[in-house]
Amino acid sequence: MPEAHGGNVEDAARRLGCRPDQLLDASASLAPFRLPWGARARRLTAPFNAYPDRRLAGLTGCIGAVHRLPAAYVLPGNGAAELFTWVARDAAAAGSSLLPQPGFADYQRALACWSGSTVALPLPLNWGSPGPAPFPAVSCHAEVAWITNPHNPTGQLWSRASLEPLLQRCALVICDEAFLPLVPGGEAQSLIPLVEVYPNLVVIRSLTKLYGIAGLRLGYAVAQPERLQRWARWRDPWPVNAMAAAVAQALLRSPARHSAWMRRVQRWTAEEGAWLTQQIADLPGLVPMPSAANYLLIRGECAGVPCSLQPLREALETRHRILLRDCRSFEGLDDSWLRIGYQNRRGNRRIIHAMRQELPQALNSSNTPASN
Repeated sequence: MPEAHGGNVEDAARRLGCRPDQLLDASASLAPFRLPWGARARRLTAPFNAYPDRRLAGLTGCIGAVHRLPAAYVLPGNGAAELFTWVARDAAAAGSSLLPQPGFADYQRALACWSGSTVALPLPLNWGSPGPAPFPAVSCHAEVAWITNPHNPTGQLWSRASLEPLLQRCALVICDEAFLPLVPGGEAQSLIPLVEVYPNLVVIRSLTKLYGIAGLRLGYAVAQPERLQRWARWRDPWPVNAMAAAVAQALLRSPARHSAWMRRVQRWTAEEGAWLTQQIADLPGLVPMPSAANYLLIRGECAGVPCSLQPLREALETRHRILLRDCRSFEGLDDSWLRIGYQNRRGNRRIIHAMRQELPQALNSSNTPASN
C-alpha cells in the first residue's frame, strides 16, 4: 500500500540500500533553504535540563504578533497532525464531516480516533487555473467542513470569499492552511482574519513547510480561546518539546523578518513552479495540472487515455534515487497520478533529466489502464 505521507526518507534508504543523503526527496513539499543562523543556534542552546513551558507563553506571543491576534487565540502543537486529532474530536461531536476528495488522508485518520462520520465531496480533476478560484458548490448536507487551502494534492487555491459562506451554514469549519504561506498572494485568501468573528472556525498552520523543519514537528491552531483551552485540557502535558519551541521563537520573534522569509519562499514557489511546469509539459505522456502551491500534480496520459505512472516512479526511485509522491494514498486518485514537491533549480533539473531518460520505457510499460 502507498504511504499516507511523503518524506519517509530513512525507510526508503533502507529499502533501496543507500544512504539517506543520496536521495532527492520530492515526495515531501518543503522550502529548500537553510534556516536563519539565529534559529540554527537555538537548536544548540535550547534548555534540555528542564521541562518545556507548558503554556508556551513566549511562542504563542510570537505567533499572535505575526497574525495580529491575542496570544489566547493560538495553540502550538506537535505538528499540524496533533492538532487535527483534537479538532477531529470536536468535529465528531458536531456531526458528519464533509471531506473534499482527493484529499489529505490524515483527516480521515484523525476522525477515526473518535468514530467520526464522513461525507465525500468529489472535486473535478480538471481545472484551468491555479486560482484563487471559487470553492466547488456543496450539494450535500454535513455539519462540519474540512478545507485545505491551497488544496492538497491538487494545488488549487480557494478564494476567501467563496469559503466564508460555509461559516454561515456549518457548525464547524476547519481550514488547513499548512501550505498557504508559501503561495504568492496566498495570505490574502487566509481565513485567520475571520477567527475573532466566527467561533465555529479553526485554522491550522504548520511551520514545517515554510521553514523546512519537518523533523521538529511544529504547527499551531488559530481559533477562539474557549475551544483551545478545552483542547489544552485533553492533550498530553508537554506536546511541544523545548528545541522545537526555542527554534520557532527564534524564527517568529520578528514579524518583519518572518514576512521577508515568506516573500523569499514565495518567489521560489513562483519561479520553480513556472519552470518545472513548462519542462514537464514538454515531456511526452505527462500532463502538469495548474498549481498555486509548492508542489505539482501530474497525470499520465497515453493517446488520450490515462496511463499508469508507477513504472516511472519506480524507475526514478531505484535508478536515480529520486522519490516522488505516490498519489494512490489520496482517495479519488489512481496510479496515473504523481505529485512532485519543488526543489531548488539543481534538484528540479535532476528530476527532469531522470524523467527524460526513463519515460520512453516507463510509458511502454504502461499499456494497461490506470487502476487504484
